[in-house]
Amino acid sequence: MSVLLLRDVRVVDPLGEWRGDVAIEDGAFAALGQGFSLPGAQVLEGEGRTLLPGFVDLHAHFRDPGFPEKEDLQTGSWAAAHGGFTAVSLMANTDPPCDSPEVVRYIREKAQALNLVEIYPVGAVTKGLRGEELADLEALAPYVWAYSDDGKGVARADVMAEALRRARALGKPILSHPEFPGVGHPLGEELMVARDLRLAQETGARLHLQHLSSPGSARLLQEARSAGAPVTAEVTPHHLGLSQERFGDYRVNPPLPPTEGVRGELVAALRAGAFAAVATDHAPHTPEDKARGAPGISGIETAFPLLYTTFVREGLLSLPELSRYLAFGPARILGLRKGLVRPGYDGDAVLVEEDEGFVVDEGSFFSKSRNTPVLGMRLWGKIWATIHRGEIVYIKGRLRGRDFDDHRQVVGAG
Repeated sequence: MSVLLLRDVRVVDPLGEWRGDVAIEDGAFAALGQGFSLPGAQVLEGEGRTLLPGFVDLHAHFRDPGFPEKEDLQTGSWAAAHGGFTAVSLMANTDPPCDSPEVVRYIREKAQALNLVEIYPVGAVTKGLRGEELADLEALAPYVWAYSDDGKGVARADVMAEALRRARALGKPILSHPEFPGVGHPLGEELMVARDLRLAQETGARLHLQHLSSPGSARLLQEARSAGAPVTAEVTPHHLGLSQERFGDYRVNPPLPPTEGVRGELVAALRAGAFAAVATDHAPHTPEDKARGAPGISGIETAFPLLYTTFVREGLLSLPELSRYLAFGPARILGLRKGLVRPGYDGDAVLVEEDEGFVVDEGSFFSKSRNTPVLGMRLWGKIWATIHRGEIVYIKGRLRGRDFDDHRQVVGAG
């Protein structure tokens, strides 16, 4: 039996906040209180730091297999732990793509061997991500939690409809990358959002809309949800926090909001409950690929500080609200018992230094990539430690498996 005691922390989760001690036993939160002692427990002194539930990312790319020069499962997991994420859903657009059980088993087995953060692969909707013929969704089902051709939308309505019907029979959601090419943005996004919402209503399948960036899409989503459609949606930190007006035309798909006004509409939609989750869409690239126009932001390590700086410090969101979008909401979509600091929930936690400011520079990343427009920005809310099921996986610049092997090497005894 392993017990980790987090002493003197300010606990914040979607249900509220309080200050005291937290015990994690055999991977789950076990006891909450003040001033208690657990003989034999390993003790991590929080010294008043803020403790949040570990973050859950519904949308990331670790580029493994196929693009090791950009990222791999090890460096992606390092980046996730550094960013406070303890569970990550990986998209299927690898090379080869995740359209066969063999590729997905490779990802799962490699992630389990690393034993840093939980990895949840997503299977492809179509063979080769070509949008023409459905992948073998039934063969993939034991190994994936959802299906998506993220990187491109499924243009054919008949293919998407059949995918939704088969996914419903398998008890799994379809994650839609809403984009019709050739008609411009945001029209291409809104057209596919409208189509996929209607298909979800018709089939009764679970639909999740990825990286929405148009206020019009958010309105369509709210209307469909009011009509009973089984749909959830995500928005990214960069679409909430950055605009072309302030940061230039930094290439990302979908594009950054063109103006601060449009960005403000997305923030208003978030505050009105349109989005169940904030997902990073972590998309690392080499400098050479980025210079050639590859779209994407390496964002899993800066997601929390960017949101904390932009919204919590400015009074636009409370910290419990931000915790709901980064932990509880995405955990519910994934079907995980995470996102609350309550007995019985997975013992995943992040310790944050709210008043610790830092300038984002090349040395701020454990990812192989640093492609982000926030280089040079001063952010607040530095991640001090990340705990996965009662095991410290990151603390003060050190990673388990790289800098230490056992959390007993970095904590004391109670």
